[in-house]
Amino acid sequence: MSEEQISLHLQSDTTATQQSESPPTQFFEDVHFLGDKDGKVKIRSPPTFTNKLDERKYKLQHLAVAFRVFAKQGFDEGVAGHISLRDPINPDHFWINPLSMHFSQIKVSDLVEVNENGEVQQGGAQYPINGPAFAIHSEIHKARPDINAACHAHSVYGKAFSCFGRVIEPLYQDALRFYNDLSVYDAYGGTVVSTEEGARIAKALGPQHRSVILRNHGIITCGQTVDEAAFLFIALDRCCHSQMLANAAAGPGWEKIYIDKETAEMTHKRSGNPSKMWLAFQPYYDQIVAEDLNVLA
Repeated sequence: MSEEQISLHLQSDTTATQQSESPPTQFFEDVHFLGDKDGKVKIRSPPTFTNKLDERKYKLQHLAVAFRVFAKQGFDEGVAGHISLRDPINPDHFWINPLSMHFSQIKVSDLVEVNENGEVQQGGAQYPINGPAFAIHSEIHKARPDINAACHAHSVYGKAFSCFGRVIEPLYQDALRFYNDLSVYDAYGGTVVSTEEGARIAKALGPQHRSVILRNHGIITCGQTVDEAAFLFIALDRCCHSQMLANAAAGPGWEKIYIDKETAEMTHKRSGNPSKMWLAFQPYYDQIVAEDLNVLA
């Protein structure tokens, strides 16, 4: 892919469908960037759409790329792992990866649309999907209309930390993305095979949290966008790793020092808000598209 092609793609991806009459003021405040004195130099921001088909195309492109990103992060393991995206045209449907296709090979045309009953729809690829994936994601989407995307994979550090059935401690700045924004599903009954179990996971996630640790299983992260949910998954898996390193190093003379409540709450709002999480995912998106534009096909 040439530099010119990459430049044209990135420009169209972030500006072509954006409505100039409605500048995302809150987004700019959330990401607190610095530009020029005239306000002409601005950070990229999520596009808005007047056409739902354009919106769907954009979101499916970011969903397909998210799987490639997960492959690069080593979150693939056999047929385990899934990312779902609520359909912007029919909110009762969502898109998900086909069963038994490696994350690194997924492109837009491979994504599967399913309805609220788990039935594959004609609008997407005609491939089977993971049954446990539907059991979990369908209930999360049903319980939380504010959530448009959810990620689950059997990441190494997520699995290891899940064995403790605890949340991440406020020990360092990046951990504060999950301060009072992380739940624990404190049960394990084997492979999820029913929507009843999915409903219990959704209940554990709660009405406001974006992430949940499944005891003895792994982690789930959610967001308003697939970008937000995917970056939160990367961040949470790394926090699980860091937490275990801190625990292993702790001892007499090396006691852990916790961040105070007021600072933690302020930092969570500044560093863990949905706008910041969307922006944090964009470099990963750029990397994948620059390597293989076919992911968008």
